[in-house]
Amino acid sequence: MEALVFGAIWIIVVILAEMGFDQIKAHSFYFIVTRQGMETQGAFNFLSQFLLAVFLFVVLFLIYTLIRFRAPDLEPVKSRYHPVFNKGFIAFWVGLSFLLNIMFWLHPTASDLEVMFSRDFPQKNRHDLVVDVTARQWEWIFSLPQYGIKQAVNAQGQDMLELPVGRRVEFRLRSYDPFHAYDVEAGVIHGFWVPAFGIKEDVIPGETRYEYVTPTRIASYQTNPMVRVQCSEVCGPGHPWMEAPLAIVSPKAFQQWVKYEQKLQLGS
Repeated sequence: MEALVFGAIWIIVVILAEMGFDQIKAHSFYFIVTRQGMETQGAFNFLSQFLLAVFLFVVLFLIYTLIRFRAPDLEPVKSRYHPVFNKGFIAFWVGLSFLLNIMFWLHPTASDLEVMFSRDFPQKNRHDLVVDVTARQWEWIFSLPQYGIKQAVNAQGQDMLELPVGRRVEFRLRSYDPFHAYDVEAGVIHGFWVPAFGIKEDVIPGETRYEYVTPTRIASYQTNPMVRVQCSEVCGPGHPWMEAPLAIVSPKAFQQWVKYEQKLQLGS
């Protein structure tokens, strides 16, 4: 009887909580502009929806037992239940916990990672837009070797980047200082993070790291501040200001921007 009462309470609370979570999920936690970000958000929603029921079970179980089995008048009463000595009870809970962890490791962790890693294969990256990203204290430098752009800047000389919607982008990430007085390889760990991408990658001195994204909607830093390149690793006193505006534009607007950058680079 106790189990039935608790089970009914748990089911009602879970239904109400899931309905509330669906409302929150419908409005999204983040502003996402890439296919990879949508996959990440899908994995987060999946885990949250299932683990919400597990979390509520544990919390309600503690509250229910505290209220239902409290000792009257603060006098100790010998319990009829002894789960500590019940091997079947212990085996059930340990086994259930193990199965839940295995399930969530297989999906979405392993399955989604397999999908994301499969996109890194060279045969799938032949027509990517390549963006070389240099992280230095405390600046992001963007170059597009396919278009001969060595450093993308706006009219004020501020580093910035534009990407075409619908085209896969390969970021090549390096941490060094091309303007250093005596050691261009001097660098620290940075974090390449565009909140609206839904993923990030550490940029480590001495390594070349890669990140692949496919923008799915037109957006810009002016319309949403989450569309920006931001350092996510503490890299010194200038870390909070190590950011650069980003814009995702139509293919036509991107070609116009490329021509503008090429002219700007030539000084014309």
